Amino acid sequence: MTVSDLQDSDASSDDGDETPEPESGWHEHADTQQQTVPAPAAAVREPVRTGAFGFDTYALRATITLAEDKLEALARRFYANLFASRPELRELFPAGMEVQRSRLVSALIRIVGSAENREELVSYLEGLGRDHRKFGVITEHYGPLGSALVMAFRQELGEQWTERHEKAWVHAYDTIAMIMAESAERDAVMWPAWWDAEVVFHRRLLDDLAIIQARPHTDYPYRPGQYCYVQSSRRPKMWRALSMASAPRDDGLVEFHVRAVGAGWVSSALVWRTEAGDVLRLGAPQGYDLANPRSERDLLCIAGGVGIAPILAGLQELEQRLDGRRVHVFYAGRDRDSLYALPHLESIGVRYRRLTVVPVVSPEGPEDRSPDLMGNIVSAYGDWRQHDVYLAGPTTMVQAALSRLREQQIPEEQIVCDDYGTW
Repeated sequence: MTVSDLQDSDASSDDGDETPEPESGWHEHADTQQQTVPAPAAAVREPVRTGAFGFDTYALRATITLAEDKLEALARRFYANLFASRPELRELFPAGMEVQRSRLVSALIRIVGSAENREELVSYLEGLGRDHRKFGVITEHYGPLGSALVMAFRQELGEQWTERHEKAWVHAYDTIAMIMAESAERDAVMWPAWWDAEVVFHRRLLDDLAIIQARPHTDYPYRPGQYCYVQSSRRPKMWRALSMASAPRDDGLVEFHVRAVGAGWVSSALVWRTEAGDVLRLGAPQGYDLANPRSERDLLCIAGGVGIAPILAGLQELEQRLDGRRVHVFYAGRDRDSLYALPHLESIGVRYRRLTVVPVVSPEGPEDRSPDLMGNIVSAYGDWRQHDVYLAGPTTMVQAALSRLREQQIPEEQIVCDDYGTW
């Protein structure tokens, strides 16, 4: 069922009794009150720019721009609409909705940003569709989700919302829902909605950082560099994205490196309350294959904090298959003690001689978090235009390093980023 299949009806926009949220990109939609606002003359004269699937990309982007200062309110409206129209969907979500609202906004921005790149958009949406199976989302839910989204835009933008905007989003969402639902249905034939995995090893390396090894009860197919959403039985309905820190192993063990972040409920439970015998839920693997055997380019890896985890997984596989590519790893931490994976990297380097590791710690000490430090050091080392580039770590470090690399005119298709937020 799509948005255009639904009868629109009024729904409360009161967000006082919001719902708990799963942590993913797209859990969203509800009812809508029909009210067509005449399009301003300027909007009508603007030529329709069609992207992938014939999307009106001008109208989609214009909507995001108009809502730029209202995105948090838009997300609140969306969930209020959804739960007013379909109260039974409330139970799919955890108690705190802040992370979920943020992920909804990020997903909308990414989808609109990819509207003219069919391959990128389809890949992203198919991943979302597969991943949402773990929340209990089924095909019948996509209609109410789309209706709630359109209504939220209409409510927040008021007279700025035009008939053209409405048509653009109805068309786009119908396509989005179709791709996600079909991907989920295909995935359901081959794989479970999630994998149960028993914790067999838990060790805190630092006060706020732990290494966890878990054994899935059935085969868990992933590639080095990928991540998955993890749920602890101590935090039901709440999921946290974690990169696998080990290459696929014969014994089936999967390793994660977890840092407790601020008031993060899941990360704190995984670091301080988890023990051997606990059972985690793992969502479907997602993301970039760091050890892609089809690439012949050398690798530049830039990491901060636990952003080193997927790089370790990739290096393990490259070592195992005696890959001939050179790999440069720049590894940053607040201080020398926080470079917890350095001994592991050095051990791999003894066997994999094509690996170069450069530790990066500010000479000003742990209080200096200059985001330019890593970018300056990487740029000073040479020309990286012939490399595949992978960055993972704190937002400021990743963005600053990325800016310096772009100055070298490295093709965008050779760069992959994973934003780990804060130190």
